[in-house]
Amino acid sequence: MTTRTDHDSTYDGTYARTSWAYEAARPGRTTDARPDDKGVRPVRPTPHPVPHDTARTQPALLGPGDVLTRLRGHARGPVHIIDPFKVPQEEAVEKAKVLDDLGFPAIILASTDYESFETRMNPYIAAIKEVSSLPVLLHFPPRKGAGFPLARGADAVMLPALLGSRDDYYVWKSYLETVAALPARAELARWPELLLTVALTFGEDHKTGDLLGTVPVATAGTEQIDRHIAVTRSFGFHMVYLYSRYARVPAEVVRHFRDRLDPGQILFVSGNVRRRDHVDAYLEAGADYVGFAGALEHLDWRSTLTEMAGAAR
Repeated sequence: MTTRTDHDSTYDGTYARTSWAYEAARPGRTTDARPDDKGVRPVRPTPHPVPHDTARTQPALLGPGDVLTRLRGHARGPVHIIDPFKVPQEEAVEKAKVLDDLGFPAIILASTDYESFETRMNPYIAAIKEVSSLPVLLHFPPRKGAGFPLARGADAVMLPALLGSRDDYYVWKSYLETVAALPARAELARWPELLLTVALTFGEDHKTGDLLGTVPVATAGTEQIDRHIAVTRSFGFHMVYLYSRYARVPAEVVRHFRDRLDPGQILFVSGNVRRRDHVDAYLEAGADYVGFAGALEHLDWRSTLTEMAGAAR
């Protein structure tokens, strides 16, 4: 087994604990199954998108559902991210109207911090859904003992597997806790679509690091990035979310991911995107969607939103 260096310490307590999973995570491997009693690992092809069944009668949990199918088929471009614990509900409603008119693919509600989640989010989502036909996606970190937060009316929940976290709860255990608790939290027909997402941070980010144990991805070489890509492909994640709180994700990193992800695996990039040329640069590098939030946190947000939409109009 390859000796792990300091920048590989983020794998402590995760899939590196078992040799079969660690080997599956190595670049170039297509094995994603446990060895049999003779020590032989069956080789399986890398997962590819499954054709969407438009007649499904219950929410998709691990397979592609309506939201994932929409994201895969929609024109690539910007996506607005609204922090419902910062942006007043009335303002979010006005933005939702314009986003729908401009032909955006979805609305993402996201925040690192949150309190009284359902009390705040249930009426917030309901108000947005009254004025917009766009699917509403939630993107919030899990909390131990509760899993990922859910709210009535959300069309989908992005479940981030923080592969760069030193705490295995935020890598994979939060998934199990969330799914195990779902039957008691909502009736089957009201379950949101679950979008399995690899989430990675770039640049210094003490806030996320202190809260979720994340370590920024090393970009001096590609070894660590290639391991993340191998995990993304081997375990069939729906999407990858690259984020930088105080800097910007390097375009060459985006290009590296796009060149190596499977068809149908969606690539999101976000963080300090404030102008249309920022969006265009990431799209040129291969991103499917470019998230922006703070660019609209001012009084003349309508002008900025129209400019950010660009070709999405």
